[in-house]
Amino acid sequence: MRILGIDGCRGGWIGIWYSTKALDWYFSPSLDDLMTQHIPTRAFIDMPIGLSSKGPRLCDRAARQMLGRKFSSSVFPTPARLALNATEYPQANALNRQQTGSGLSKQTYYLLPKIREVDGWLRDPSHPTGLLREAHPEVAFNAIKGTSLSYKKKTAEGFKERLQLLCQLDKRVAALTQVILTTTRRKDIAADDILDACCLAVMPLAGRLQTLPTAPEEDDQGLKMEICFYGS
Repeated sequence: MRILGIDGCRGGWIGIWYSTKALDWYFSPSLDDLMTQHIPTRAFIDMPIGLSSKGPRLCDRAARQMLGRKFSSSVFPTPARLALNATEYPQANALNRQQTGSGLSKQTYYLLPKIREVDGWLRDPSHPTGLLREAHPEVAFNAIKGTSLSYKKKTAEGFKERLQLLCQLDKRVAALTQVILTTTRRKDIAADDILDACCLAVMPLAGRLQTLPTAPEEDDQGLKMEICFYGS
């Protein structure tokens, strides 16, 4: 089995491929390019899949509840599908409000190009259905530890805490992380982006596949609105 964990970063996308034989990585400005480097058995991405036209997604609410007040802000509000048509923030904000009754944060607006890219890949009939699924690293880390983390991921303590959790699943993560840190620029890939992608690649070692919510809804394009994670 080959698991691909993907995280969006400033320079594009970082992918980590996990198998019992190797732990590999690849960086690309294109999601399609990344997906074709090695064909995964399963792929998990830290980006919204399934865009509600009615309001907040149940999976986002469930993730915030699972993470608690200290880490709930790491789950960004997901845009409505109509907002993907926008080319400027005021337009995106208005379209989101039109479809859901709520405006769009600028933080989410800046993610729209990547959300469009993921949505386009998923809706391409030449790509296998169900291969690429949504996950959230903070949810996955929480499930791996079995309780809330102690530090935010952008801190030195948070980086160390998350790296130690991943090394408990696969010791190769430490060496791979160091290689990526020394061969890439932080303006392209942040240190926490590396750990987030690693987390989504090795999280199946933490237990059984679960989703938030347990019975996911579908959007108007038939895409599941779910957040996948592994735990006991």
